[in-house]
Amino acid sequence: MVETNISIAVNRKSDITLLEQTIIGNKFQFPVYIREYEFSYQIDFTSDYEEWELDTAILNSFPGYEFTTDLEKGRKEIRVQISRYQSELSTDGWGRRIENPLDETKYLVKASVSKPEKFNPQIKVLFEDKEQYYFVNIVDGVNSATEEKGFLLLDHFKTNETDEATFFKDRLYKSPLEAFNSGYYKLSQLVDKDFSAYIENKKKENRAIQKLPRKIIRDFINACNASDDSSIVKNLDENITFEERKNWKTIFETEGLSKFREYLKSSEQQLCGKDFKIRSSWSFNLPFVNVGVKHYPISADQGEKNISKYEQIKFELADNKIVNIIYEN
Repeated sequence: MVETNISIAVNRKSDITLLEQTIIGNKFQFPVYIREYEFSYQIDFTSDYEEWELDTAILNSFPGYEFTTDLEKGRKEIRVQISRYQSELSTDGWGRRIENPLDETKYLVKASVSKPEKFNPQIKVLFEDKEQYYFVNIVDGVNSATEEKGFLLLDHFKTNETDEATFFKDRLYKSPLEAFNSGYYKLSQLVDKDFSAYIENKKKENRAIQKLPRKIIRDFINACNASDDSSIVKNLDENITFEERKNWKTIFETEGLSKFREYLKSSEQQLCGKDFKIRSSWSFNLPFVNVGVKHYPISADQGEKNISKYEQIKFELADNKIVNIIYEN
């Protein structure tokens, strides 16, 4: 047998008669104790059943009230407090200890007044870092067949100017909030279409912005492949800086166009005559551009091309000139 200890605090002394009658109406077959204090009454009893029907009977006796277990949302008068407790040592009819014994308190408070939640018809949508705005437009409507009044959702999400807008004929909504929530989901197709157009336009803009830097870099690499010194320096700034790295460590660096020319003519140079193939892995963060290249080193012993080698060349541009090169091999 699982015994449940039930305690009821009656915080308005004038309510005790009503609570007594409610308890009597439940026809409990066990003693019910009532203690009187200066400002309240305390009712206690023990049952082999949780007596959940008592909660319903109390609610019926106090119209306009509700039970809650959460008192965090504002301060309300607790008219009645009902607690149920089962010992952790409680066992069922077979002598097995019960899991999760009951330990619960409910508070009878004035029922919250349900107010329709207000909403902003404007919806912000982020296309990356760009803010786009859409509007869920709602108007009053009437079902001509039944004369039922309600709200209609307009098929018009771009602006809040609705003079010539048509409405969706699928349903008449009972509240503006219901129509708003439906409109939020309906506009997703329009947003997806706009976002696709945004991405396509961005690609076109990027291609236009990247067109000249791509040409300058391609011309530089092609000139290196051809060992054409004059074409190599054609788009280099007078103060060009160059750095060669191996395993992320700098092994050579120079500054100025004349010093870079000397490097190209030296036996240590690593840019010319390698027949670089530009890979598709361009990375733009202007003024910086990273370009992946590959080439086939020639074996000194056999005079044959080895397995392809992948490298990176990083460029910095300014005023359509290359001002810095970092070659990572």
